[in-house]
Amino acid sequence: MKNNRKIKNQVITSIVALFLIANCLLSTVNCHAQSWKTYPYHEPGSVIWFPQDEGWHPGVSAEWWYTTAHLTGDSTGTAYSFMLTYFYFPVFPFDGFRIFNIANETTGEFFQNMQPCTYVLAQDHLDIQAMVGITSEEWVTLQDSAGVLIPFEYHLSAHSPDGDIDLVYDMVKRPLMVGDDGFVYLAETDSSYYYSQTKLTVEGTLTLVGFTEPVTGTAWIDRQWGEMNPQLGTTVWEWFSYQLSNGMDLNVWNLFNAQDQIPDTPTYRFCSIYINDSTSITTSNFTLTRQKYAWMPDNQRCYSQEWHFTYANIDLTITTNFSDQEVFLPFRFYEGSTTIQGTVDSVPVTGIGFAELLHSYEDPNIMIIKPDGIGVWDGTQPVTWQLLNPDDGRPVYYDLELSTDGGFTYVPVVQGLTDTMYYWDFSGIDSLTPCQLRLTGYSVDSTLAGNFQTVPFFVTGIYPTSIGDHSNPTDEITAYAFPNPFNSETTIHMDMKKPGFVSVDIYNLKGELIKTLLNEYRKAGLHQLTWDGKDKNQAVSAGIYLFRIETLSSKLKVQGLLLKVQSSNAN
Repeated sequence: MKNNRKIKNQVITSIVALFLIANCLLSTVNCHAQSWKTYPYHEPGSVIWFPQDEGWHPGVSAEWWYTTAHLTGDSTGTAYSFMLTYFYFPVFPFDGFRIFNIANETTGEFFQNMQPCTYVLAQDHLDIQAMVGITSEEWVTLQDSAGVLIPFEYHLSAHSPDGDIDLVYDMVKRPLMVGDDGFVYLAETDSSYYYSQTKLTVEGTLTLVGFTEPVTGTAWIDRQWGEMNPQLGTTVWEWFSYQLSNGMDLNVWNLFNAQDQIPDTPTYRFCSIYINDSTSITTSNFTLTRQKYAWMPDNQRCYSQEWHFTYANIDLTITTNFSDQEVFLPFRFYEGSTTIQGTVDSVPVTGIGFAELLHSYEDPNIMIIKPDGIGVWDGTQPVTWQLLNPDDGRPVYYDLELSTDGGFTYVPVVQGLTDTMYYWDFSGIDSLTPCQLRLTGYSVDSTLAGNFQTVPFFVTGIYPTSIGDHSNPTDEITAYAFPNPFNSETTIHMDMKKPGFVSVDIYNLKGELIKTLLNEYRKAGLHQLTWDGKDKNQAVSAGIYLFRIETLSSKLKVQGLLLKVQSSNAN
């Protein structure tokens, strides 16, 4: 029932999204009294209650409190960002773990710290007391002098070997109910109670590498608890927070299954949008395409780094500020700040945000299926290939190239294909020319790339019974081989219309000379040359060979295909 209701809501919100955004875009947070800034608070239709659901939920498989912030140093003007997350996920002898990352956004320095910890947690409001090693940290709701909770105002303090924070948060926008009602299904088996606090003002102090200064800025909080596993498994994701200059905020998810696909369902792709204090929507009817990627310094993992987001009248480009802000523990993932530019209702907007990327990308692994390098290819069927590692987050473009000199040089045939086949008749290539194809697959920015080339060489053109046109008096030589295919030997029948010095050579498809059958002056007329399928008295292996006839006077070249099959009594 809940799934049906959520899908119905998705359809409704998609239909009215344009109307809602157009009518609410110019509204600001301050145009509504902050009637929500009180305890208790409950948004009608949601499953979230405050302050209870800010606290701990015993009995669920996992829970976490997550926050990011963009800060500016009051003394130096330095830009900072940080991510702090407390996971409740008991693994003996600890209650969970804490991740605390600080970045100097001005210099690009990035400091990460993960520690197991034990907690003292309140259930009726937000009060996290964490023992991280021998250090005490806290994330608590502020209280007035009488001990009464101050709604949606918090104190955070956290410590690491590289830096500390001591900050006060004050929420200025009502909570965003992710999934419209604060409950979402994730992938195939997980579910989560979920809300976001999309904008809080921040002030306090930040210490980094021994230097402390007052800071101010804005923050984002994500809260999740339910039947889910925070450890890296078969389902991974790319998650984003967008805080736009027009007052809108977006919480965006793409989840990948074990086959690196993003199924087109609300459990794998959804976006909740805060428009103002009276309007928010959730939709799956958006597009998110990757435009840039980056390998980490050790070249072990590659993450997307720029995205194009469109929905209704929203058109945004999101870019990470630094490409190497990777977290290594408890598993490897990317977590870093982003910058946003674009338009809403054709009006320019800017923004800031964060990206959490658990999905990494591979170079395309491609294989040409046809032609397969065996036999003759006549060009009547398309060149076809297969992408062996498809990934919904990495569209692949293809360039096809041709070599007629054994792979030393290639010339372009076609570029920028998105299909896995190409109709090409090999026009302009002489019949029975030994050829080799190279196919390159690459991401939109070429950061990810892989190629495949046909081995051994294949030969284009339909195999004729003779080479040259007997009815054309300008052809100096015509020739054919019989039997062909052959086991032990074949005879090349050569008709010379003019006398001259002539050579007849046998080559393999690598262009290596196997045997010279003739290299002397011959009179005009019919000549027969037998090849015993041997090279220096040793039988060559079954395969495709070429005979080439060349005259000294005119440098006329005639060539034909020989197919040797395995003989049961071959020496």
